[in-house]
Amino acid sequence: MGLASRTGPFNAAAEIFGVDDPVLNKTPRLKYNFSIEFILNENVVAPQVQQRNFVFNRVVSVGLPDVDYGITQLNQYNRVRHIPTRMSTGTVPIVFYDTKDNEFQNLMKAYAGHYFHGHELDTVNFNSYDVLGQTFASGAGHAFGAKAIAQNSRFFFEQININSRETAAGGRSIQLFNCMITNIQHDTLAYSDSQPVTYSVTFQPEHFNIDAEAGSSNEANVERANIVNTQNQQAVNRSAQAPQQQGLRPFTGTLRSGEKLRNIDGKSFVVPAE
Repeated sequence: MGLASRTGPFNAAAEIFGVDDPVLNKTPRLKYNFSIEFILNENVVAPQVQQRNFVFNRVVSVGLPDVDYGITQLNQYNRVRHIPTRMSTGTVPIVFYDTKDNEFQNLMKAYAGHYFHGHELDTVNFNSYDVLGQTFASGAGHAFGAKAIAQNSRFFFEQININSRETAAGGRSIQLFNCMITNIQHDTLAYSDSQPVTYSVTFQPEHFNIDAEAGSSNEANVERANIVNTQNQQAVNRSAQAPQQQGLRPFTGTLRSGEKLRNIDGKSFVVPAE
């Protein structure tokens, strides 16, 4: 292995993580580089939500899905064997900002109104006194409880995508399918706290896929970005090698007669005096 373009002599970490590559695609992913995309069921009646496919930008954090492979222990003539039985997807927590335009609040109200009685009940449901009547016991006299959901609108959130933008070519997309909300925790208001108010929501998907995100840049743009990065790196290398090619001597503390100092890119070199 020869000299690297930026890190000098052989550097094992630079080689493993591709620090000297024109495009950095071996480095670890960064936690803050993500976006969340919601795809809602087209058959769901939700007047609070204007779009069915949108990116939700007002997010604090999102958890990545866990997997439980359901290993069970069996005995084979007194020898322990571990057998996989199922693959279960864990919950995905997402923390939303509680913004003043009620962006997530409207989404929550639409979800509650789709499966349950929602958060926009008429006050007559709380002021009547027919709790002992026959119609109230059968459910015809009140709006409380879960609703019967049509088959084509079984899932309010058909898909949630967690996209990571990493390079010009795109990144990684984790696709959650048929997501249900298990619980929502609102924040606590306090006069002694100036932090923003948030919603902590837990989603339970049925399955998730891991796929490469296509990205908005085509192959020509990616190739062009690689060429530009390579040209920029070559220019840096040329500027670093220029003093040596011109026969200049780095200043080591000794200046002879007929010589003077010249500053090149923040470094001192010895040049002939004019």
